Amino acid sequence: MKRLAALASVLAVSWVIALTSICSAQGFFSIQGKVTDAAGAAIPDAQVTLTNLATNKASHTTTGATGQFIFSAVTLEPQLVTIEKAGFQSLVQRVTPGTQPTATLDLRMSVASLASSVVVRGTVNPEATPVPTREDVMLTPDTLRVLDRKQLDAAGPVAGGAQMIQQTPGANVMGYGQTGGTKYSIMLNGIQQGWAGEATSFTAPGSLGVTFDGIPVSDPATGLWQSATLPQNLVMQDLSVTYGPGQPMSRWYNNIGGSVEFTPIQPTVGRHLSAEVSQGPYGQQNFAFVGNTGNFEGWSTVLGGGLGRGDDYLQGPDGFGNQSTNGSVFGKTLKTFSAGSIAMGVFYAKSGGYRPTTIPLTDVGLLEPGSSTHFSEPTSGYYSVMPYADYNKYDTNEMFLAYGRERLFLSSKSTLENSTWYNHIRRFHRRNEDALNLGSQVNEWNNPFSNMFGDQINMSVVLPLNTVNFGGYLIHEIYNSHNLFFDPSTGASGARQIVGAGSKFRSGYFQQDNVAFYVQDDLHPIPRIHIIPGLRVVGFGTSYSNQAYRDFTVPGGVYPSTKCSLYPVVPKGDTLAQGRALDPFYDIFGVDPNTGKTNAIDQGSMCGEHKSDSAVEPSIDASVTPVDWLTLYGGYDTSYRSPALGGGGGMFQSVDPQYYILAKGAYSQFGGKVHFMHAKGLGNFIAGIDYFHLAYTNQELDYETATGVTGTDGGNSAYHGVDLFFDADPQSNLHFFLNFAGESANFTTYVLGGTLASCGTPTNPANGCQFYNNSPVSYVPNFTLNTGLYYGIMHHNHELLEPRFWIESTGSQHLWSNNTGAPTTQTMPSFTTANLSFTAPLNFIERQSVNLKMDIMNLANSRYNQFEYISSGGYFQPLAPDQNNVPSGYINAYPGAPRAIYGTISYQF
Repeated sequence: MKRLAALASVLAVSWVIALTSICSAQGFFSIQGKVTDAAGAAIPDAQVTLTNLATNKASHTTTGATGQFIFSAVTLEPQLVTIEKAGFQSLVQRVTPGTQPTATLDLRMSVASLASSVVVRGTVNPEATPVPTREDVMLTPDTLRVLDRKQLDAAGPVAGGAQMIQQTPGANVMGYGQTGGTKYSIMLNGIQQGWAGEATSFTAPGSLGVTFDGIPVSDPATGLWQSATLPQNLVMQDLSVTYGPGQPMSRWYNNIGGSVEFTPIQPTVGRHLSAEVSQGPYGQQNFAFVGNTGNFEGWSTVLGGGLGRGDDYLQGPDGFGNQSTNGSVFGKTLKTFSAGSIAMGVFYAKSGGYRPTTIPLTDVGLLEPGSSTHFSEPTSGYYSVMPYADYNKYDTNEMFLAYGRERLFLSSKSTLENSTWYNHIRRFHRRNEDALNLGSQVNEWNNPFSNMFGDQINMSVVLPLNTVNFGGYLIHEIYNSHNLFFDPSTGASGARQIVGAGSKFRSGYFQQDNVAFYVQDDLHPIPRIHIIPGLRVVGFGTSYSNQAYRDFTVPGGVYPSTKCSLYPVVPKGDTLAQGRALDPFYDIFGVDPNTGKTNAIDQGSMCGEHKSDSAVEPSIDASVTPVDWLTLYGGYDTSYRSPALGGGGGMFQSVDPQYYILAKGAYSQFGGKVHFMHAKGLGNFIAGIDYFHLAYTNQELDYETATGVTGTDGGNSAYHGVDLFFDADPQSNLHFFLNFAGESANFTTYVLGGTLASCGTPTNPANGCQFYNNSPVSYVPNFTLNTGLYYGIMHHNHELLEPRFWIESTGSQHLWSNNTGAPTTQTMPSFTTANLSFTAPLNFIERQSVNLKMDIMNLANSRYNQFEYISSGGYFQPLAPDQNNVPSGYINAYPGAPRAIYGTISYQF
């Protein structure tokens, strides 16, 4: 019997060898593999699908008792292997025919824990943008924090992109709303991105890169990301934060302090549809949907979007609720073929909301307009704002993005990828009533826009001991700073672009060109060691042209002061007075012949100019994996960015372009990551900790006070601290997470009244500048913490209820002073909120589900201020009963949101 068994085995092996030889000779090969879990145990009865990427024909099989499978007589064309098994995350791997007759795969499936469950169910097409796995995080020689769909839900059902960032280590998000329709400022380890209208300066604005599906969406000219252009939570698949500039091939034009990647929903292998409706306080409502077609003839498409509306928690005594609305839609289609893939995506978003004023922290005697009530948190109400008739400003942000991406497998060792995009951003800020700024500039019509074209190319070559990447990008932008402050009683009009007496206006056109070339080499002499040297050459060019007199109508009787003599500033019919320098700031080319004075202001500082600069960015990163569960890493990266443009200040307007100097970031870090599959008491968990130091030099620090006064300072700053993250799944139905950062940040040099290049030295200041060296950087919390857990209550392997509890805590921050126009040592207190949610899945029909969810944000209804600054008294001056005794030095604030309860119902199949 043993001889017969042995003979049968020999014949079987001979048959397989013969069949393999025949198939190889006729243009075939075979694919075999073994499917195991994280501990190496075999997974039987898993569904295995093999898809020919050239013909899109699919074959199916299941794994045997030992987890093995085989496909024989497979044509010599790229194939896609998909593994699916209940209780595990789906697994996809691309197989490219090689020189061997058999491709052998070792496939490990991860348990589908609570942490990995996602709203958009189904396996992401491997040629799309997948969620980075824990293994990906371990292999990255940087500090990388990934939030999947489940973790993003902690921001709440009506939250936008800015609130999602709050869940990461070192994030401090400040704004005046609860929904994704309003604007927010983000600080990540002390580096600023976005702007919510705060009357202060932070660090140099826009020093964090922001991408959407790998495409940069922060404005190259201003550096700023308009947070309200990503208003819908459900449209996002995941969020990844890279701390520090990152490697040369993934770095953009403003990654001084790091980058945030918003990965939207992606095309999937199977069909899927989900929709949800949410209802919250103050009439807040949201509807969102996601649909996937699955693979069809090599094509896979996803479409999703949402609409939201509602009032704010900041309410006026007249019942005015500072309403906001938002909507977005995203579509992406992907075509896979034997040599690679082509993807095309389109995204459109438009959001708008009323921006309320801040409120004094204490009673300083200011009176609400037309009332005897004192306007402050303790007297008029903690969440009170001014009535609609006395102050209303509506901010709209709009973005249209279209892009394409081609990936070509030139050989089994080389890949070429190219991305091309067009991005249009428009901002429209309209102020119709302002009792705080009565007079010739009571109204505002601000509608700047940006048009951006870009292309990025990367070539990757895999060699025996290293992987080389080289490429670059070119971005061209036209940015317009169109704005008009006016009084309609003078005949001025924002809609018709007519300047009136007393108006302040601008329309500068900036042409921004950014270019970069890079090469980086991932040296791995042994698999456990990676050394990644890199070099990037960057170039920045800016051209400015003042077109205010082309874009605006200047009627008779209006005499603007200007610094550009090329335009006929005196309207036809008026007499040109012979006189100059009657205005202390502006050169005057046209004055009122009766008074000898100007009566309007062109904010442009010159007719036109062009400046450019370039720099070399060396970097070195390394990682070592001494054992399978531990990665140690570190590196040093340099990055540069051009000066910020736009607004009423900035380069070419309030700053002389002779000081066009690139800001520099020098970032160093070292840290460690651990990842265990079956740790005792912790189960599957990953944790990481790193120490970082950033020297940020030659910053241009622009600010605008609440009264519209703009200023520019300069500084060098240093940041150092610790980032820590932790995720654990002790059981498949239990997840615990923690994100923590502790940090200190100071301006080693801070000059008030100019840039570093124009202000001389602390011992010999020039041009009236003042030095505030060694001052703390404003609004950098000394710590941030968010931690929590969620637990699935099970019955017969069916989840009945999933409660979740988490806390968010933000440490003490130093304030900015409008009294001095500089940072201070005064601090605002730390604050903490606790949050709770419950999800109940109702699975009545196979492969379909209805989920009921309740979110309770700020469970204890804690009162706190998320933002404060020291006032000069000018903003609320009209509210002072005695105009000869206006208070100053008090604190204005934006209160944080009170308790809010949301209900959500969702459907999926």
